[in-house]
Amino acid sequence: MVFGAFLMAVDCLRIMRPTELEFMPAAPRRKDDETQTSADGGSRSSDNLLFVEPSQVARRLLWHLFSIGSRRLRMPDPHESFEKPGAHLFWVQSGEGELEHETGRFALRRAKKIWLVDMSKPRAYVPAPNRHLTIAGFRFGGPGLEFWHEEIKGNQNSEFALDDFGFVTRTQSELLRLARRRPSGWEWQVHVVITNMLGKLLMSRNLLVSPNAELPAPVVRVLNAISANPLRDWKAKELATIGKVSYSGLRALFHKSGQGTIHEHIQRARLDQARLLLADRRLSVKDVAAQLSFSSEFYFSHFFRHRTGMSPSEFRQHLKG
Repeated sequence: MVFGAFLMAVDCLRIMRPTELEFMPAAPRRKDDETQTSADGGSRSSDNLLFVEPSQVARRLLWHLFSIGSRRLRMPDPHESFEKPGAHLFWVQSGEGELEHETGRFALRRAKKIWLVDMSKPRAYVPAPNRHLTIAGFRFGGPGLEFWHEEIKGNQNSEFALDDFGFVTRTQSELLRLARRRPSGWEWQVHVVITNMLGKLLMSRNLLVSPNAELPAPVVRVLNAISANPLRDWKAKELATIGKVSYSGLRALFHKSGQGTIHEHIQRARLDQARLLLADRRLSVKDVAAQLSFSSEFYFSHFFRHRTGMSPSEFRQHLKG
C-alpha cells in the first residue's frame, strides 16, 4: 500500500510543469543541502531554488546542474563536505557577509565579482551582524572538476572579478530557462553554457595564455568583446575601436598572434552559437537566423552548410542520432 502511494506521487510529479516544481516544498536534503531553520526554530533563510536531477549520461559525461536560484540568509549557513565533486558558483545580490573556508575568511559584498567554491570542503556563508546576505548562482558537477579546483587554486582564492558582469546574469537566466523548460537536448546545452562560464573564469586569470605567447592587449580586448556577445553581427571597424587601434593595425596583430583573420574569428563564434541555438528545437531555423543577425534564413543556411557540410535541418537530425 505504501509502495502504491509512492507510485501515485511519482505520477503526479511527472505531469507537473517545471514552474510548479520550483515552488514545491523541497525534498529531503542531502547533508550539503540548505537548512531552513535555526536551532531555536527561527528562520535562517528564504530560498528561491530550483533543484535538478541530472540523467546518468549527464552525470558521467557533462557539466550538470544540482540546483539554481537565490538564497536570502539571516543567520550563518554552514555546510559539511559534499560526498561527490561539486562546485558552487555564486555572487552577492544584496547585503554583505563572509565566506568561511578552511583556508580563511573572505569578504562577500555586492560587486562585479563571483565566487567558485569547492563543495567537497566544509564552508559557511555568514551574513554581517544585523544584516542579511542574498546570494544567487548555481551548484553543478562534472567529470574532472577536482582538477579545475586545483588549477584555479580555489582553496586559496575563490574570487573572480569580471568586467562584463552581464555575461554572468545572462548565463544564470539561460541555465534557469533550460532547467525549467527542459527542451530537447537541454542537458547538452547546460554543458555548453557552463563551459562558456568556466572559460571566462580561466581567461580572467590568464590561465589559457602561455607566458611565451601572450596576446597583444588590443587582440585580448576584441576576443573578450566577441566572447561576451557572440550573437552580435560584429563589424571589423567597430572591433578596431574596441581594441583601441586602427583597423589595419588590428588586422596585423590578429595575423601575427596566430588568430587568423578578424572575419574568420567572428564567423567561428557565430557558428558555435548557431550549433547551440539549433539544439533548442523550440526555435525554428528562421528564429536562429534572426538571433544571429542574418538577413534571411536562406543566407544563414548557406553559411551553415558552407562551414559544416550539412544544412541546419540535417544538423538537427544528426543531434537526434
